[in-house]
Amino acid sequence: MRFLDPHLLHTLIILSDCQSFTKTANIVGLSQSAVSQQIKKLEKQLGVSLFQRSKRAIQLTKTGEIFYNQAKSLLIQHEQLIESFNPQKLKGRIRFGSPEDFAINYLPNILNQFTTIYPAIQLDVHCDLTLVLLEAFDRGDYDLIVFKECPNANYPGSISLWKEPLVWVFSDNYQFPTEPTEPVRLALSPEPCVYRSRAIEALEAKNIPWEQVYTSPSLAGTLAAVRGGLGVTVIPLNNVPKDLLHSKKYLSKKLPKLKTTEIRLLMKENSNKTVQGFRDYILNTLHLQ
Repeated sequence: MRFLDPHLLHTLIILSDCQSFTKTANIVGLSQSAVSQQIKKLEKQLGVSLFQRSKRAIQLTKTGEIFYNQAKSLLIQHEQLIESFNPQKLKGRIRFGSPEDFAINYLPNILNQFTTIYPAIQLDVHCDLTLVLLEAFDRGDYDLIVFKECPNANYPGSISLWKEPLVWVFSDNYQFPTEPTEPVRLALSPEPCVYRSRAIEALEAKNIPWEQVYTSPSLAGTLAAVRGGLGVTVIPLNNVPKDLLHSKKYLSKKLPKLKTTEIRLLMKENSNKTVQGFRDYILNTLHLQ
Protein backbone atom coordinates (compact mmCIF):
# COMPACT_ATOMS: atom_id res chain seq x y z
CA MET A 1 0.00 0.00 0.00
CA ARG A 2 1.35 3.45 -0.96
CA PHE A 3 1.00 6.50 1.30
CA LEU A 4 1.15 10.23 0.62
CA ASP A 5 3.30 12.15 3.06
CA PRO A 6 1.22 15.04 4.55
CA HIS A 7 4.38 17.20 4.63
CA LEU A 8 4.69 16.89 0.85
CA LEU A 9 1.04 17.82 0.41
CA HIS A 10 1.44 20.82 2.68
CA THR A 11 4.46 22.04 0.70
CA LEU A 12 2.56 21.66 -2.58
CA ILE A 13 -0.37 23.70 -1.26
CA ILE A 14 1.82 26.52 0.07
CA LEU A 15 3.83 26.62 -3.18
CA SER A 16 0.64 26.86 -5.23
CA ASP A 17 -0.71 29.66 -3.03
CA CYS A 18 2.55 31.66 -3.00
CA GLN A 19 3.75 30.82 -6.53
CA SER A 20 7.27 31.27 -5.21
CA PHE A 21 9.90 28.80 -4.02
CA THR A 22 11.47 31.50 -1.85
CA LYS A 23 8.25 32.37 -0.01
CA THR A 24 7.33 28.70 0.34
CA ALA A 25 10.74 27.89 1.81
CA ASN A 26 10.32 30.66 4.39
CA ILE A 27 6.85 29.44 5.38
CA VAL A 28 7.64 25.71 5.68
CA GLY A 29 11.09 26.29 7.21
CA LEU A 30 13.14 24.56 4.51
CA SER A 31 15.67 25.61 1.90
CA GLN A 32 14.52 26.33 -1.66
CA SER A 33 16.32 23.22 -2.91
CA ALA A 34 14.57 21.10 -0.28
CA VAL A 35 11.18 22.47 -1.38
CA SER A 36 12.04 21.65 -5.00
CA GLN A 37 13.08 18.14 -4.01
CA GLN A 38 9.81 17.60 -2.13
CA ILE A 39 7.77 18.60 -5.18
CA LYS A 40 9.87 16.35 -7.45
CA LYS A 41 9.43 13.47 -5.01
CA LEU A 42 5.65 13.95 -4.99
CA GLU A 43 5.49 14.18 -8.80
CA LYS A 44 7.59 11.01 -9.10
CA GLN A 45 5.37 9.19 -6.63
CA LEU A 46 2.24 10.19 -8.55
CA GLY A 47 3.77 9.81 -12.01
CA VAL A 48 2.44 13.21 -13.20
CA SER A 49 3.64 16.81 -13.53
CA LEU A 50 1.96 19.03 -10.96
CA PHE A 51 3.56 22.39 -11.84
CA GLN A 52 4.47 24.32 -14.95
CA ARG A 53 7.74 26.17 -14.38
CA SER A 54 9.11 29.21 -16.18
CA LYS A 55 11.64 31.93 -15.40
CA ARG A 56 8.92 34.30 -14.19
CA ALA A 57 6.25 32.10 -12.66
CA ILE A 58 5.25 28.71 -11.38
CA GLN A 59 1.68 27.47 -11.59
CA LEU A 60 -0.29 24.26 -11.35
CA THR A 61 -0.94 22.08 -14.39
CA LYS A 62 -4.52 20.98 -15.03
CA THR A 63 -3.70 17.69 -13.30
CA GLY A 64 -2.07 19.67 -10.51
CA GLU A 65 -5.24 21.72 -9.98
CA ILE A 66 -7.29 18.55 -9.52
CA PHE A 67 -4.74 17.08 -7.15
CA TYR A 68 -4.45 20.39 -5.25
CA ASN A 69 -8.16 20.39 -4.33
CA GLN A 70 -8.08 16.76 -3.22
CA ALA A 71 -4.91 17.35 -1.21
CA LYS A 72 -6.61 20.24 0.61
CA SER A 73 -9.50 18.01 1.57
CA LEU A 74 -7.18 15.22 2.69
CA LEU A 75 -5.09 17.51 4.90
CA ILE A 76 -8.13 18.95 6.64
CA GLN A 77 -9.45 15.46 7.38
CA HIS A 78 -5.98 14.45 8.56
CA GLU A 79 -5.74 17.44 10.93
CA GLN A 80 -9.26 16.98 12.26
CA LEU A 81 -8.61 13.29 12.94
CA ILE A 82 -5.49 14.10 14.96
CA GLU A 83 -7.02 16.98 16.88
CA SER A 84 -10.20 15.05 17.69
CA PHE A 85 -8.02 12.87 19.95
CA ASN A 86 -5.79 15.68 21.19
CA PRO A 87 -7.84 18.91 21.25
CA GLN A 88 -5.50 20.56 23.78
CA LYS A 89 -2.48 20.38 21.48
CA LEU A 90 -2.92 24.00 20.43
CA LYS A 91 -3.82 26.58 23.06
CA GLY A 92 -3.49 30.29 23.68
CA ARG A 93 -4.89 33.55 22.36
CA ILE A 94 -5.09 34.76 18.74
CA ARG A 95 -5.76 38.39 17.84
CA PHE A 96 -7.40 38.37 14.41
CA GLY A 97 -8.53 41.28 12.22
CA SER A 98 -10.82 41.14 9.20
CA PRO A 99 -12.80 43.38 6.84
CA GLU A 100 -16.52 43.25 7.56
CA ASP A 101 -17.53 41.67 4.24
CA PHE A 102 -15.08 38.79 4.77
CA ALA A 103 -16.37 38.36 8.30
CA ILE A 104 -19.98 38.21 7.13
CA ASN A 105 -19.52 35.85 4.21
CA TYR A 106 -16.72 33.50 5.28
CA LEU A 107 -15.77 33.90 8.92
CA PRO A 108 -18.76 32.27 10.71
CA ASN A 109 -18.06 28.85 9.18
CA ILE A 110 -14.31 29.13 9.84
CA LEU A 111 -14.72 30.22 13.46
CA ASN A 112 -17.38 27.64 14.27
CA GLN A 113 -15.30 24.71 13.00
CA PHE A 114 -11.99 25.99 14.36
CA THR A 115 -13.25 26.62 17.91
CA THR A 116 -14.90 23.20 17.90
CA ILE A 117 -11.63 21.47 17.04
CA TYR A 118 -9.48 23.71 19.27
CA PRO A 119 -11.54 24.59 22.36
CA ALA A 120 -8.41 25.70 24.28
CA ILE A 121 -7.78 28.60 21.87
CA GLN A 122 -9.22 32.04 22.58
CA LEU A 123 -10.00 34.03 19.43
CA ASP A 124 -10.22 37.82 19.68
CA VAL A 125 -11.80 39.00 16.42
CA HIS A 126 -12.13 42.61 15.29
CA CYS A 127 -13.58 43.98 12.03
CA ASP A 128 -12.41 47.21 10.39
CA LEU A 129 -11.39 48.83 7.11
CA THR A 130 -8.32 47.38 5.38
CA LEU A 131 -5.98 50.35 5.86
CA VAL A 132 -6.96 50.60 9.53
CA LEU A 133 -6.25 46.88 9.96
CA LEU A 134 -2.84 47.24 8.29
CA GLU A 135 -1.88 50.17 10.52
CA ALA A 136 -2.92 48.20 13.61
CA PHE A 137 -0.99 45.15 12.36
CA ASP A 138 2.14 47.28 12.00
CA ARG A 139 1.69 48.45 15.60
CA GLY A 140 1.56 44.83 16.76
CA ASP A 141 -2.14 44.83 17.64
CA TYR A 142 -2.89 41.68 15.60
CA ASP A 143 -1.32 38.27 15.14
CA LEU A 144 -3.10 37.65 11.86
CA ILE A 145 -5.26 39.70 9.50
CA VAL A 146 -7.15 39.32 6.27
CA PHE A 147 -7.01 42.43 4.11
CA LYS A 148 -7.93 43.79 0.69
CA GLU A 149 -5.11 44.53 -1.70
CA CYS A 150 -4.35 48.24 -1.87
CA PRO A 151 -1.78 50.08 -4.06
CA ASN A 152 0.18 51.73 -1.23
CA ALA A 153 0.57 48.64 0.94
CA ASN A 154 3.55 46.38 0.29
CA TYR A 155 3.51 43.22 2.39
CA PRO A 156 5.65 40.57 0.61
CA GLY A 157 5.03 38.06 3.41
CA SER A 158 1.28 37.98 2.77
CA ILE A 159 -0.50 35.09 1.05
CA SER A 160 -3.14 35.49 -1.64
CA LEU A 161 -6.47 33.89 -0.73
CA TRP A 162 -8.22 34.68 -4.01
CA LYS A 163 -8.74 37.28 -6.71
CA GLU A 164 -12.20 38.44 -7.58
CA PRO A 165 -13.80 41.07 -9.84
CA LEU A 166 -15.37 44.11 -8.24
CA VAL A 167 -18.79 45.18 -9.50
CA TRP A 168 -21.14 48.11 -9.13
CA VAL A 169 -24.18 47.13 -7.10
CA PHE A 170 -27.57 48.86 -7.15
CA SER A 171 -31.27 48.25 -6.66
CA ASP A 172 -33.93 48.16 -9.36
CA ASN A 173 -35.35 51.46 -8.08
CA TYR A 174 -32.11 53.43 -8.38
CA GLN A 175 -32.42 56.22 -10.95
CA PHE A 176 -29.31 56.33 -13.12
CA PRO A 177 -28.20 59.71 -14.54
CA THR A 178 -29.83 60.66 -17.83
CA GLU A 179 -27.58 63.63 -18.60
CA PRO A 180 -23.75 63.62 -18.90
CA THR A 181 -23.45 66.33 -16.26
CA GLU A 182 -25.67 64.51 -13.77
CA PRO A 183 -23.54 62.73 -11.11
CA VAL A 184 -23.62 59.06 -10.19
CA ARG A 185 -24.76 58.85 -6.58
CA LEU A 186 -22.51 56.72 -4.40
CA ALA A 187 -23.09 54.83 -1.15
CA LEU A 188 -19.63 53.90 0.12
CA SER A 189 -17.48 53.45 3.19
CA PRO A 190 -15.50 56.49 4.34
CA GLU A 191 -11.78 56.88 3.79
CA PRO A 192 -9.60 54.90 4.04
CA CYS A 193 -11.47 52.25 2.02
CA VAL A 194 -10.00 50.27 -0.86
CA TYR A 195 -13.33 49.78 -2.65
CA ARG A 196 -14.17 53.47 -2.28
CA SER A 197 -10.84 54.39 -3.88
CA ARG A 198 -11.41 51.93 -6.73
CA ALA A 199 -14.88 53.35 -7.40
CA ILE A 200 -13.80 57.00 -7.52
CA GLU A 201 -10.68 56.17 -9.53
CA ALA A 202 -12.77 54.37 -12.18
CA LEU A 203 -15.32 57.20 -12.45
CA GLU A 204 -12.74 59.96 -12.68
CA ALA A 205 -10.73 58.06 -15.29
CA LYS A 206 -13.82 58.26 -17.54
CA ASN A 207 -14.66 61.85 -16.50
CA ILE A 208 -17.96 60.70 -15.00
CA PRO A 209 -19.24 63.09 -12.32
CA TRP A 210 -20.10 61.60 -8.91
CA GLU A 211 -21.31 62.55 -5.47
CA GLN A 212 -21.28 60.54 -2.27
CA VAL A 213 -24.79 60.60 -0.82
CA TYR A 214 -24.35 57.96 1.88
CA THR A 215 -21.33 57.15 4.03
CA SER A 216 -21.04 54.31 6.51
CA PRO A 217 -18.25 52.01 7.71
CA SER A 218 -20.88 49.28 8.03
CA LEU A 219 -21.50 47.02 5.03
CA ALA A 220 -25.00 46.28 6.31
CA GLY A 221 -25.76 49.99 6.48
CA THR A 222 -24.38 50.63 3.00
CA LEU A 223 -26.45 47.80 1.49
CA ALA A 224 -29.55 49.14 3.24
CA ALA A 225 -28.97 52.50 1.53
CA VAL A 226 -28.48 50.76 -1.82
CA ARG A 227 -31.70 48.79 -1.35
CA GLY A 228 -33.47 52.09 -0.70
CA GLY A 229 -32.29 53.44 -4.04
CA LEU A 230 -30.07 56.15 -2.56
CA GLY A 231 -27.03 55.21 -4.59
CA VAL A 232 -24.72 52.55 -5.99
CA THR A 233 -21.88 50.82 -4.16
CA VAL A 234 -18.91 48.56 -4.98
CA ILE A 235 -18.35 45.04 -3.61
CA PRO A 236 -16.86 41.76 -4.88
CA LEU A 237 -19.03 39.83 -7.34
CA ASN A 238 -19.40 36.77 -5.09
CA ASN A 239 -20.70 38.92 -2.24
CA VAL A 240 -23.59 40.54 -4.13
CA PRO A 241 -26.89 39.83 -2.31
CA LYS A 242 -29.49 38.04 -4.42
CA ASP A 243 -31.98 40.89 -4.11
CA LEU A 244 -29.62 43.45 -5.69
CA LEU A 245 -28.36 43.98 -9.25
CA HIS A 246 -24.78 44.34 -10.46
CA SER A 247 -22.93 45.86 -13.38
CA LYS A 248 -21.50 42.63 -14.79
CA LYS A 249 -25.02 41.48 -15.63
CA TYR A 250 -26.41 44.89 -16.61
CA LEU A 251 -23.73 46.24 -18.96
CA SER A 252 -26.14 48.78 -20.46
CA LYS A 253 -25.83 50.95 -17.32
CA LYS A 254 -22.49 52.20 -18.73
CA LEU A 255 -20.65 52.21 -15.45
CA PRO A 256 -16.84 52.05 -15.80
CA LYS A 257 -15.05 48.77 -15.35
CA LEU A 258 -13.48 48.22 -11.95
CA LYS A 259 -10.12 46.63 -11.22
CA THR A 260 -10.03 43.11 -9.86
CA THR A 261 -9.60 42.89 -6.11
CA GLU A 262 -7.34 40.48 -4.23
CA ILE A 263 -7.91 39.22 -0.71
CA ARG A 264 -4.71 38.45 1.17
CA LEU A 265 -3.74 36.97 4.53
CA LEU A 266 -0.90 38.37 6.65
CA MET A 267 0.68 36.80 9.74
CA LYS A 268 3.29 38.42 11.97
CA GLU A 269 6.82 37.06 11.77
CA ASN A 270 7.93 34.37 14.22
CA SER A 271 4.35 33.48 15.11
CA ASN A 272 3.79 30.57 17.47
CA LYS A 273 2.27 27.25 16.43
CA THR A 274 -1.19 28.33 17.57
CA VAL A 275 -1.26 31.32 15.20
CA GLN A 276 0.29 29.24 12.41
CA GLY A 277 -2.39 26.61 12.95
CA PHE A 278 -5.16 29.19 12.55
CA ARG A 279 -3.51 30.52 9.38
CA ASP A 280 -3.33 27.03 7.90
CA TYR A 281 -6.91 26.31 8.88
CA ILE A 282 -8.14 29.47 7.11
CA LEU A 283 -6.18 28.55 3.97
CA ASN A 284 -7.44 24.98 3.94
CA THR A 285 -11.06 25.87 4.63
CA LEU A 286 -11.30 28.64 2.03
CA HIS A 287 -9.80 26.54 -0.74
CA LEU A 288 -12.43 23.85 -0.16
CA GLN A 289 -15.36 26.28 -0.59
